[in-house]
Amino acid sequence: RTSQSCCCPMKPVSAIAKPIQDNDCAKGPLVEATPEKNGSNIFIAVALLILYFGMNLVFNVYNKWLFNGPLPAPVFVTATHQVFCFTGALLAACLAPESWYKRTPLEGSAMITKLMIIPFGFCMNIGLNNISLLFCTLALNQLIRSFAPVTVAIASYFIEGKSYSLPKQATLALLVLGIVLGVSSSPDFQLLGFIICTTSVVGSTLQVVLTGYFMGGQKVTLHVFDILLYTAIPCVAFLIPMAYLVGDHIKVVDAFEAHGPAQFFGLVFAGGLMAFSYNIITICLIKFTSSVYYAVAGGFKVCLVIGMSFVFFDQKISTLSFIGIIISCLAFVGNSYLTFREKQQKKGEVQQKSLEEENEGLLSGKPKVVESV
Repeated sequence: RTSQSCCCPMKPVSAIAKPIQDNDCAKGPLVEATPEKNGSNIFIAVALLILYFGMNLVFNVYNKWLFNGPLPAPVFVTATHQVFCFTGALLAACLAPESWYKRTPLEGSAMITKLMIIPFGFCMNIGLNNISLLFCTLALNQLIRSFAPVTVAIASYFIEGKSYSLPKQATLALLVLGIVLGVSSSPDFQLLGFIICTTSVVGSTLQVVLTGYFMGGQKVTLHVFDILLYTAIPCVAFLIPMAYLVGDHIKVVDAFEAHGPAQFFGLVFAGGLMAFSYNIITICLIKFTSSVYYAVAGGFKVCLVIGMSFVFFDQKISTLSFIGIIISCLAFVGNSYLTFREKQQKKGEVQQKSLEEENEGLLSGKPKVVESV
């Protein structure tokens, strides 16, 4: 959700602009990052990356096992995950130091609009995705989910008029080829599971498109805990009627009677704890790397889950399906890398422009001004 911006909110600067004089830099020495500190940060980032891959794999495998075994009520379980995430975010808002998390207050129509769209997109995206695990294998689920960059690219082209480079178009075309080949030739293919999972991908794309359309280009920076705090309860409100419509309430009662209260609540608690832990690891990974590196890691995550799903579950695969999976994984990773390069290039252009403006200010003799944040 899962979200996507800098984790540590910046402390607000005084609204009064303050000229920076030449002697401001003399008030204290600049502290440079030591090799020991850089090495420590790299070690932490690598450890978090391993935890991110591991938790994502365990969470996906656990959900697939749970929904096809002791508790086949995916929408109800998704709602319990949101309750756990809300509880954790509330504790973080009350107990965490401000240097790690400070709640962003609700203000402005753009923020409220974004927070209204997220629960709708979440129910279509995660809710339907979990339902699809009842009808298709984990490998096919992840393979279909990797189609998301294509749907986003198509929607962005028609709605925003966004164009893509030839290398990126090539990776998207290969991704389509690999998914069609992998899904259509799979011995485990089920039409209902395919339709539900594809709809969840469309829901994910719809969330992105609606956010961009209704917000009119306005940027709203929210901590992951802000999103959990403000949208978890509305998500539960959406999911409860949805759970009733798909008959989860009957399956919950059956599971409670079959396994007893201890095992039932143990399964729910384990899933909720994993959901919240996954958010914590995601926050820390973005904090010690960046949201761009996190997006690239998502490409490798798909490959890992697809590969390991054959270890944990009895899944069948044909030669053509295997070739399709390999093509899809390579194309997905390639697309993630090209996206990473584009964002790095854009970041470099912004920094270069800022440097040119600073040099222009120095040459003109006008003092630089710190704008309020």
